[in-house]
Amino acid sequence: MIHLIKSRGLFRRFTVVGLLAVLLLVALACGSAAAPVVIEKQVVVEKEVIKEVPVEVTVIKEVIKIVPRDVIVEKEVIKEVPIEVVKEIIKEVPVEVVKEVIKEVVVEKEIIKEVIKEVFVALPAAEKKTIVFSDLNWDSAQLQNQIAMYIVKNGYGYPVDTVFGGTIPLQTGLLNGDTQVTMEIWLPNQQDWWDEAIKEASLIPVGKSLDDNWQSSFVVPTYVVEENPGLKTVQDLVQFKDLFVTAESKGKARLVSCLAGWACEKTNADKVAAYGLEDTIELVTPGSAAALFADLEGAYERKEPWLGYLWGPTKTAAELDLTILEEPACAVGAGPETGCAYPTAQVLIAVHPSLISRAPDIIEFLRLWDFDAASQVGVEGWMAEAEATMEQAAVWFLENNTVWTDWVTGDAAANVKDALSKER
Repeated sequence: MIHLIKSRGLFRRFTVVGLLAVLLLVALACGSAAAPVVIEKQVVVEKEVIKEVPVEVTVIKEVIKIVPRDVIVEKEVIKEVPIEVVKEIIKEVPVEVVKEVIKEVVVEKEIIKEVIKEVFVALPAAEKKTIVFSDLNWDSAQLQNQIAMYIVKNGYGYPVDTVFGGTIPLQTGLLNGDTQVTMEIWLPNQQDWWDEAIKEASLIPVGKSLDDNWQSSFVVPTYVVEENPGLKTVQDLVQFKDLFVTAESKGKARLVSCLAGWACEKTNADKVAAYGLEDTIELVTPGSAAALFADLEGAYERKEPWLGYLWGPTKTAAELDLTILEEPACAVGAGPETGCAYPTAQVLIAVHPSLISRAPDIIEFLRLWDFDAASQVGVEGWMAEAEATMEQAAVWFLENNTVWTDWVTGDAAANVKDALSKER
């Protein structure tokens, strides 16, 4: 059969595969030929399977960490039987046909890709500690306290409280940190204490409170001056002493002075001594600012003579027609206690240094504070007419004015307005 194939010139048309087929036919033709033996060879081809294992970690900035594993990549192996081998097989019949099978075995190998995901977790807000206000015992300071505390509590979320007292004990309280905010420090009345506290950094000045205001140790109703034209100066009280004598004044002119615990209480006593008027004037200490105003208003209504210490802005000082008795101006470096007039007052806000770290937003708010004298008088007038409390007067001011929105952040303003809406 081989000769027959060759004689027809077909051999050259057969490929290797064709020759293998011929060999199979030869084997079948020869009964004594052995059955084909198939030898299987396995070639391992690995393919990459990537699994992502998310790991949630709280980080400040994105970090992607890829941990690679070894990747095995093998080339496909195709083995061809050389033609020379085929020729040798043809020569030897019977023949054992060797079929080399390349079998692909897929082995999955995991490559773990470690992904660190960025997860933003809001840090718990630091606990806001209570801010304590010095509740000085006069109306303007208490009213400013109530307005400021409403904003601090509802706008910024701080708990608030007050400590009631006079000027001197609350000076100590502020320096010791028993209070953290004092809305009214009057200069030069408290000048020495203020200068020392600034020098030692025991307090932080943050802004102005009210406007520049007048104050005087001695005022009388204008109708008294009109009836007694010679009464113009403090020294004239020697001549007009009898106008102000009462049953309790020991034959001297009764002068309603500063409140107990206020710095001006001692200053007024020093002034009287400096003027040589200790035998002319009997100082009377009122129990409260309300008592002082009531005493003046009662005398004014009855058109009786009245002599006393008063300051502005107050509702009483704004509504009544009063005359300041003339006093000499203080020499440079001298204070009113030396026997001269109180200079124009400067009213300041001060805070305890602890607020720098624990409530810087409140310091910024107070730095922008601008509650003026006209506002003070207007709120006090509404409060008297409505017979309202200080707390109610503070709410009324915030509801009927917008100036305060310039002192606070946008968020704080929105919070305050939301709180005010619930007051209605």
